[in-house]
Amino acid sequence: MVRDIKQYIIGRDPLDAESIYNFLYHGSRTGYSTGGVMFTSAISGIDQALWDLKGKALNAPVCALLGGPRTAKVPVYSHFGGSDPRALADNAQRVLAEGFNAIKSGISIAECKGPRITREQLKTIERKYDAVRKAVGDDVLLMDDPHALFDPPTALEVARLLEPYRLLFFEEPTIPEDPEGYARVRQGTSTPIAGSERLTSKNRFNEFFRAGSVDIAQPDIVYIGGITEMKKVCALAETYQVGIAPHNTKGPVGIMAAAHVMAASPNALIQEFIAPSRIPWRNDVLQNPLVIEDSCLIVPDRPGLGVEFHEEALAPHIFE
Repeated sequence: MVRDIKQYIIGRDPLDAESIYNFLYHGSRTGYSTGGVMFTSAISGIDQALWDLKGKALNAPVCALLGGPRTAKVPVYSHFGGSDPRALADNAQRVLAEGFNAIKSGISIAECKGPRITREQLKTIERKYDAVRKAVGDDVLLMDDPHALFDPPTALEVARLLEPYRLLFFEEPTIPEDPEGYARVRQGTSTPIAGSERLTSKNRFNEFFRAGSVDIAQPDIVYIGGITEMKKVCALAETYQVGIAPHNTKGPVGIMAAAHVMAASPNALIQEFIAPSRIPWRNDVLQNPLVIEDSCLIVPDRPGLGVEFHEEALAPHIFE
């Protein structure tokens, strides 16, 4: 495969990320290969590197190459947790103090691991959300992620329970193999439904869009295959009036790659971001730190992805 890639690139425009992506994606599916997340993650690394190189060669940020501005502010959210209502409220306020106005938890599955739920567990979820909403006020955006552990009837029960708290979205309410199950949940509640980081192609996302499964799509820049494929997912989502909220628990390169796509997408909603307190050394390994202002990640006017590392500072954090 490496030899094939090298032979393909020789004599071609090395900045033609689209054709190289197509070669990797379609050429690697010969025979009976069906891909999967490891397959698309490998492609993603190459794709992101090519877009970074192209931006540097043309002295332009990737978001401008994708049709967006040269600089942007991408809304981001972080995470909170706790074992009881008081702990949840306190932790939520600490995360907000780091510069966020949007936060997500897994409150819905803290007591129940699915696929069904008891009446008492529903009451516990309600008590926790009541405490959090009272603590943070009405202007803070809240989200919940049960990690696809509920069956559709249970997910719908929880989504309806959450309606008074006006969540930005309820993420992965049921398994991603069941877009119709997602649609059943979405049709029965006013709580917006989001998903799914586990979909690894524009074709899988299109199945969800056609089934009316989601209000918000959550491609992961790594799992989806990189910038090239994520931009296509965003364009497809726009035709169905679906917003984009990327799953992103990656390092600085993945964070900024997704942010560049968001900056060039009119249906961008919000991007996941691990709070600085969770990874205190992250900015130490970067020549230019990631900047959060007003709960937005700054996409600077720098060539390529705008991410360069201090190699010596990075070395202790590399796993081999």
